[in-house]
Amino acid sequence: MSWTAANGREITDEMIDRWRKSYEQGEFPEDERTVGGVIMGRPPLSTDKSPAHGTPS
Repeated sequence: MSWTAANGREITDEMIDRWRKSYEQGEFPEDERTVGGVIMGRPPLSTDKSPAHGTPS
């Protein structure tokens, strides 16, 4: 199966599997690029500073 990205690039199941394996090993996939810097670690669950839903403010 394959998909077409917004930039016209074809994304295949094989590519996704290769990326997954690299990420699981804590590596950035070889021959790939990012539009920003690579930030190590897990992102926060939320940046919302408001009280939880249903909690009086």
